[in-house]
Amino acid sequence: MAGIRMAEATGFKDGLSRGGGSGELRQSNLTAILRFLRDHGASSRHDTARGCGLGVSTMTDLVGDLRARRLVAELDPIRRPGAGRPTRPIALDGEPWCVMGVHVEVERVHVRGATVGGTDLWQETAEAVFAEHHDGAAVLADVIVAQLPNVPEGQQLVAVEIAVPGYVATDGQSVSSRALGWDGVGVGKAVRSALADAGLPDVSVGLSSDFHLAGLFAARSLLSDASSTVAAYFGGVSEVGSALVVNGEIFRGAGGGAGDLAHLHVQLDGTRCWCGRHGCLNSVIRVQELLVQAGLHDEEAAAELVVTDPDAALSLLVDAANAGDTRVVEALEKAGSALGRAVDDVVGSVNPHAVVLGGYLGRLAPFLLPALDRQLRARVHEGPYADTRILVTDEAEPPVAAGAVLAARDACLYDPLGLTTPLR
Repeated sequence: MAGIRMAEATGFKDGLSRGGGSGELRQSNLTAILRFLRDHGASSRHDTARGCGLGVSTMTDLVGDLRARRLVAELDPIRRPGAGRPTRPIALDGEPWCVMGVHVEVERVHVRGATVGGTDLWQETAEAVFAEHHDGAAVLADVIVAQLPNVPEGQQLVAVEIAVPGYVATDGQSVSSRALGWDGVGVGKAVRSALADAGLPDVSVGLSSDFHLAGLFAARSLLSDASSTVAAYFGGVSEVGSALVVNGEIFRGAGGGAGDLAHLHVQLDGTRCWCGRHGCLNSVIRVQELLVQAGLHDEEAAAELVVTDPDAALSLLVDAANAGDTRVVEALEKAGSALGRAVDDVVGSVNPHAVVLGGYLGRLAPFLLPALDRQLRARVHEGPYADTRILVTDEAEPPVAAGAVLAARDACLYDPLGLTTPLR
């Protein structure tokens, strides 16, 4: 077919590969064990082998390698009812290995450190006004390097995941961000170079959209078995961001931009959005637009309040709705209908197990859900969609840095041979 180029699939972004030599097979098997333990917790060797499709003898060798790298640990023996000899469960270890999750905002950077095993190490916010510097990538690299003294003695940094308010290019390392004024900025290269200059040339550096990582955290924390479910996430501080999480992993699509559900078209005569469209979901239900439609501020004052104090802007809506302000309640009901139209399209096209509302949408959920439910009524009466759940999390801000930590930990789990060495 003209214009369509066919190519062989060579692997997956999450680090798993198919085919290739024995080294690739071993890496794939090690990763399968680590992912199983991450998703299911401490398990017997038998259950882990069965869950990963591995033989017992192969399992013994692989667990020995992971124990030598301090990525798994054997727990105290337990005796199961009716079983013979006690079994020693295995669980994720990863304590000697450190990761860093970084959340970039316009004027500050949030950093969280943790072990690959999930132990929190530190949390810090650094001021960084990117608009004042011509080289934003270098500014961010300096912020990350300045965090290195926080890595505890005896631990080694192996992965950094950076959450950016924008889009990551198909190379996985360059960023375009309206909020930061970046257009194809080589963040990954700058950070890797700075870490190499600091004596850490082998640290994995990953970049993701901030909403992708917020969705990743929401799916893994809210769903009982995220490894076998599909979730759609909608959230944000004052504008809508979104993500799709499939089997506990961010679904990025062909070019890394999948899950951009916030710009689904929901209103013919809607306000113009920064994306250039009229009537997309974000333009209709962002906090600025809701303040205007509710009659609480004119457009200029609403825009200023959202920028200077987004929490106050949201609280203004919540307080007025709780007080029964008719115009505010009506504005939020219309917003719920618009959100419902978008969710209805997502449920029909993706058929997720759950749709998660977080960030400011979570706080507004009591006023949005009645209209949203009405929009979904016809859809969820059909068999394939009847079990779709709407979940709400009302965190003050989307947990982007926490999602970045999860992705950084994953980087090590997906490349255990490349990022860790046997320890004696």
